[in-house]
Amino acid sequence: MKSALPPKLPDVLLRPPCGRVLVIAPHPDDETMGLGGTLALHAAAGDHITALFVGSGIQGDPDGFYPRADYPHIRAEEAAAAARVLGIAELKFLGYPDNLDDEGIHVFGNLPADPAEARKALASSFAELLAGLIAPERFTIVYYPWEGELHADHWQVSLGVQHLIATRPDLVERMDFLGYDVWSALPPDTVIDISDVMPQKLSAVKCYASQLMYQDYEHAVMGLDAYRSLLLERGASYGEAFVGRYRARSAE
Repeated sequence: MKSALPPKLPDVLLRPPCGRVLVIAPHPDDETMGLGGTLALHAAAGDHITALFVGSGIQGDPDGFYPRADYPHIRAEEAAAAARVLGIAELKFLGYPDNLDDEGIHVFGNLPADPAEARKALASSFAELLAGLIAPERFTIVYYPWEGELHADHWQVSLGVQHLIATRPDLVERMDFLGYDVWSALPPDTVIDISDVMPQKLSAVKCYASQLMYQDYEHAVMGLDAYRSLLLERGASYGEAFVGRYRARSAE
């Protein structure tokens, strides 16, 4: 039976609260497409931002415009250029393979034959790796792809983050975890007005030239972020939405 109560309205913020930030990106470009405006606002407030790129992006050039052996380096260079635009201070690359569908996931080896069990095992392994990375860093805000993402890689990364949250309360209790969207629009708990930094976000999007050869991401980003303005104050043009809420809310 559905709830008799109406949905709770999202928190609407002019900027995120300050903190030490980790953004988990399945591929180089997701940090920009999903929440580049919010990251720019964090940087403007003096927050230290670390971007963790899980996949190398090796499968992002299916038509072979670039030498395959060089392509992960090209994606990393694009990420570094976007980071300079947005103010991301530190980049970490895990170099995992891309396109982790039910067949491709077995590139890791030693996983159960059943795809569902294989994904659980990979999520557990990734959560353990994340715990080792997060523990010494004193992050207070973690952004990750939300669990409804249609892209298999994004969804798999989200599974790992959710496993970490469920199994390591001792580690995550001081952190806010907020999910962002790229491929499928999420039901928002939090919306941040990024109108003033939208030109900065679009400049960062343009750093991913290898991806813009395949999709007009600038158009897509503007469309989704313009849609979020419905939830903002009148006069606002663009917003970014998240699953989850900050415990310490910033100026509204």
